[in-house]
Amino acid sequence: MKITCLLENNTTDPQLAPDHGLSFFIRTRDRSILFDMGQDSKFADNARHLGVDLTKTDLSVLSHGHYDHGGGLPYFQKINSTAETIMTQKAFDEKYYAQYLNYDPKYIGLDTDAIDQSRCRFIDSDLALSEDLTIITDFSKKGFIPKNNAGLFRQNKDGQLVDDEFTHELALLIEEAGTTVLFTGCAHSGMGNMIDTVLTRTGRNHIDHVIGGFHLYNRVTRVTEADSRLDILVNELSSYAGTTYYTGHCTGPDAPAYMSQKMGRPIHVFATGTRLEI
Repeated sequence: MKITCLLENNTTDPQLAPDHGLSFFIRTRDRSILFDMGQDSKFADNARHLGVDLTKTDLSVLSHGHYDHGGGLPYFQKINSTAETIMTQKAFDEKYYAQYLNYDPKYIGLDTDAIDQSRCRFIDSDLALSEDLTIITDFSKKGFIPKNNAGLFRQNKDGQLVDDEFTHELALLIEEAGTTVLFTGCAHSGMGNMIDTVLTRTGRNHIDHVIGGFHLYNRVTRVTEADSRLDILVNELSSYAGTTYYTGHCTGPDAPAYMSQKMGRPIHVFATGTRLEI
């Protein structure tokens, strides 16, 4: 399996545009998959520079209904005329907002008017696309939940902003040649909770690689979660012996090194242009 990070907050190459967002191109033995699309067309510009042909991508998957992951979907539909996009129904139907400090609430959901719904598959439960590709939804919330979720809301049917419980979030599990890789967007449901849910639902006892953001950093205040909070997540992730973690985007600049030191094994950091072969 070959994985290319098309977009992340930082970059490995000055010719590649970084941005607050996330996008991965995944090449398996049988499929090419786009996982998230960033805010706009930058993921596609970077793809061209990296020699990735998105026009022939078989499938796209949207991790949740925030603009920094799905804002580029209309552009992807423009350059690729065939690929289906899988997302939760709530990622499309519901409206999401962020409010930090004394700022007014800001809409952070999708531009649904610009998305061709006929090319989307909306799900509200787990979906097994094949023996080696599964989408998981509706995660347990029994463990660590990112503190910065407190500034994120959804609009209810009465027009009021209420806490976002992230029922619009999904994860993608791929198995190839006996190796399992789990892709998440921001892990708003808590990375430990997401892993636990995937293992429970699929009957597995191990995931080899986990790739995605941990949502530990507030980019408005530029503050990472307190060490005492990070220690809770460290304990959860450490319990999965042999799992390799790759993170970036909303995890922030400081947490990976601290967590690596506490765990006694590296948490790898990805950026725009990072290539992995698993």
